[in-house]
Formats: sequence, C-alpha cells, structure tokens
Amino acid sequence: MAKNDVILEVQNLQTHLGSREGTVKAVSGSTFEVRKGETLGLVGESGCGKTMTALSIMGLVPPQLGGVVGGSMLLDGEDLVQMSDSEVRKRRSTKMGMIFQDPATSLNPTMKVGPQIAETLQIHMGLDEKTARTRVIQLLDRVGIPAPATRYYEYPFQFSGGMRQRVMIAIALSCNPMLLIADEPTTALDVTVQAQLLELVKDLQKEEGMSVIWITHDLGVVAELCDRVAVMYAGFIVETGTADDIFFKPKHRYTASLLKSLPTMEKRSTDELASIPGIVPSLANLKPGCPFMNRCDNAVDKCAEENPALEEMTKNHYAACWNPVK
Repeated sequence: MAKNDVILEVQNLQTHLGSREGTVKAVSGSTFEVRKGETLGLVGESGCGKTMTALSIMGLVPPQLGGVVGGSMLLDGEDLVQMSDSEVRKRRSTKMGMIFQDPATSLNPTMKVGPQIAETLQIHMGLDEKTARTRVIQLLDRVGIPAPATRYYEYPFQFSGGMRQRVMIAIALSCNPMLLIADEPTTALDVTVQAQLLELVKDLQKEEGMSVIWITHDLGVVAELCDRVAVMYAGFIVETGTADDIFFKPKHRYTASLLKSLPTMEKRSTDELASIPGIVPSLANLKPGCPFMNRCDNAVDKCAEENPALEEMTKNHYAACWNPVK
C-alpha cells in the first residue's frame, strides 16, 4: 500500500515512567502503522504496554510520571513527538479521538452528559452553546441514545454501562477525527451490549471513513473487527500482519501461544485448556535478550543474548523471533 495511505506511522516508540523500582520501560520500541479506513487490533496480555502506547499517541501520559523519550509518531505527516503539549492538544478530537476503558471514571459525575460533550465542541471547534447543543443531540441520537434531547440534561449515573460507553463514543467522534483509538471499550459490558457496540463502531467507521486502533485482549473481537493485527509483549511489538496471517499463520512463539490458549468448539469439557506459564516480566527490570524467552518452550541460545528486531516473514507479515513458527 502506498505511503500516502498511512494515517499514523509509529517508529521505535519509547515511553518511560518513573517508579520506586526504577525506570519502567512501558513502551520499548513499538513500530506499526495504521492505514486509511482500516481497523488495527493491538493485542497482548495485561501489562504489555497497549494502553500506554495509546496514551503516548494521544499525548496523555501524565508528565509527573514520565513520557515519550524516543521514536516518532507521524499523524497525517506531522510528528507528534516533536510537538508541544498545546500543539498536540489541538490535534486531539479534531484529528484523533479516544474511547477509554471505563466510562464510569472517564465521565465527570457532577456534570450533565450533554454539556460534557458540548465542551469538546466549544473548545476544539469554536461552536457557540446553542449550536454545540444541537450537534450533541445529533451525536447522541447517532450512537443510539434514546430520547437524546432529554438525555442531554441527565447525569452519568442515570445511564447504564452500555449507554455511558455510547456517550464516550459520541465524545470521541464529536469533532470528526481521522483516527479513533478504542481502549478495551467493551471489557466491563455483557456480551449482548458488546455486540451492539462493535456493530456501532463498524457502522460509524464506514460512514466516516476513519481509521481505528482497537486495543483488546479478546481475540474473538479481533477476528470479527480487525483488518490487521499488531501483537504486543513487554513493551515491544513482536508481530504484525493481516488478521488471517496472525490467526492462521502466526510466526512469533508468543502469538502462537496466545492462540493455543483460546477455547474452541472442538475441545471437550474434559480437555485441559492450554496456558502460557509465568507472567509478563517486570518492565522496570528487563533483562537482555527476548523478553518472552523464559516462558517459551522453543527458545534457542540466541534468545538470551539479543532481542530480535521485526523482520518480514512473508509479504507485509513481520515478526521478531529468533526461532519463528514454521
């Protein structure tokens, strides 16, 4: 695909945070791209750096904790890393929006829902109060909130979990961004509401032609929603490819292990579910070599010496593994 079809190009992104244990390398060299109109799934276990990657892109890493220390993030040709906070702030909402994981903590409980959305429009698009209100009611109706003119004046506690998440989608879409980042937005919802929200995002994406980064640990959601997938482990992107590549021809041993741990219809209730031994290593004390080495049954000597870089295994399918799956 031509380079001018790339909306976001992340190269060797590094985000460090301070802690009592020392410097936490939350993101240690992420490299991936998002193309026009596509959905990229960012997957991996909890603690792998998925959310921190999203916060780095949005410029929302709390400065008192740390920040981006290296790499580049080209959004529509502009490097977010080289911009000031105020410059990045101008591009939030207008060029990129984010749906956060927990709407209950993302929405201000003391402020009515409508004015919270209108505030975004007034700040970033310069709309007056009346015009912003009209636009918000249209947005609430568009994301499936019943009686939007009435709901405009209600508080977040008067909304169900699924409806609060719809409000978050309305906020993220309010300024028509070219890139939408969804950080596990269906985690706390029941499966019926999850399915509704997935369909909503797919429909909105078709209408607006926007690109989506969908962060999740649910591979079922990835299979249904995503065009391409980036697998993350211990702060690194370890494999990228089309959804078919990742699900049917995984190359990195971590990706293969994740897929083996999925329950399938073929497995009987008496079958033991496969699991990955151990846990994600501390990002404050990463040792040399491949970070997955101690959990991998197929590690070779070189795995302890050097962390491999992403290499093209087949066309547009990249993996960082010294002993890839054949």
